[in-house]
Amino acid sequence: MNAGDEAAGRPQVLKHLGPYSNHAPVAAFGAISDKAFALYRDAAGGHVRQDETPTQHLITRMMYVAEATSVAIRVNASWALSHPALSLLRDRYEQVVRFSWLARQAGTMQMTRYVASYYAKAMQLHRSMSNIEKAEYVSIRGELDEWMSEELTKEQRASLNRWNDLDLRSMVQKRDKLPPLSDCEVAKEKLASLYTSIYAQFSSVTHYDMYSMNMLGLYKSPDGQMVLAPDPHWPSLINVHNSLFDLIQCFEMTRRYLDKDADQEFSSILKDWRGYMERVVGPPQGKAK
Repeated sequence: MNAGDEAAGRPQVLKHLGPYSNHAPVAAFGAISDKAFALYRDAAGGHVRQDETPTQHLITRMMYVAEATSVAIRVNASWALSHPALSLLRDRYEQVVRFSWLARQAGTMQMTRYVASYYAKAMQLHRSMSNIEKAEYVSIRGELDEWMSEELTKEQRASLNRWNDLDLRSMVQKRDKLPPLSDCEVAKEKLASLYTSIYAQFSSVTHYDMYSMNMLGLYKSPDGQMVLAPDPHWPSLINVHNSLFDLIQCFEMTRRYLDKDADQEFSSILKDWRGYMERVVGPPQGKAK
């Protein structure tokens, strides 16, 4: 992803959004994502980072991947490439859950486990490579770090891999029960209720199973022809959820890791999100129309 236009801080790839970006709901929720990341960047002092600690740099990288994924979702949705957008939305959900789980921790144990999981994964991949693959890796990346080829005991491997002991459903349920980072409305947003509708459902797209095939249908195009395509309402619903994930993660990044109070600004964006949400899917259950 391009670092973006320094004047606006907006990734340049968003200049190439497709025709669905002209649909009011798609544009409205895209603007929510823009505002959320703009608030985060403003709190961080822009794109340039200096004198970061290793933990701070890790969080910066996590935010980079989050924004890159969000932008990819929006670009795909704007061109009605809904299947890849839905697969990425499932990824975006996992990102915000894991980030929020770390951000809401009182101590550093979970972050330590998160970092240790890199070593567990790298060593596992190294052990799984053939000698030819290892030689090719060395020719591209240079000599391997000595620790990658170390032989560990079962207990040592389990210790390094503790991050993966908690499945995502359990993590998001536990996340929702942790104290929020402030008393503002964004801080109180829940994520567990979206596990089935987002992560479980759109895993079908990732896994290329029959459920995902049945998400395609025949729809009438503007010129009257019947075309095989996803439901034309998907781009709006994709941006609905993507923008919420962006809002939550940018808020928690700003509050926890930048130690900045932008509660009022983020809550104002959430109010806009809820207003747009009512127009797209209707008012919440129990609320009069």
